[in-house]
Amino acid sequence: MSDNTENSDQAFRELVRVLEGAVQAGVTSIGLEYKGRELMVFHQAGMVGLGAARIPQELQEAVIEEIVNRAGLSRKSKGKMQVRLLGKGYEAIVEEYDSFGESAFTIALKERKK
Repeated sequence: MSDNTENSDQAFRELVRVLEGAVQAGVTSIGLEYKGRELMVFHQAGMVGLGAARIPQELQEAVIEEIVNRAGLSRKSKGKMQVRLLGKGYEAIVEEYDSFGESAFTIALKERKK
């Protein structure tokens, strides 16, 4: 397996871990934003960000690349991706925006009906 594929797999697993944490916390939206050199994850309830976790530094760039690729954000600021979390199918609606010169993301989760 190439380093690139392995890195992509690791990044996707980290993204799934973060999204599953949001589902377990009962929130349907997260924010990813840099605070200093750390890529932070905020659980969002309405307009309020609750709690924070970090994406490991060695995976930060790969996680962002994975989001951009899977949601098709290379030429637009909004996109969607399908993801399986805790045994259920979800549609993740991803919006990229600028936060003090850095890319930041809002990811809203919608459970897919069978």
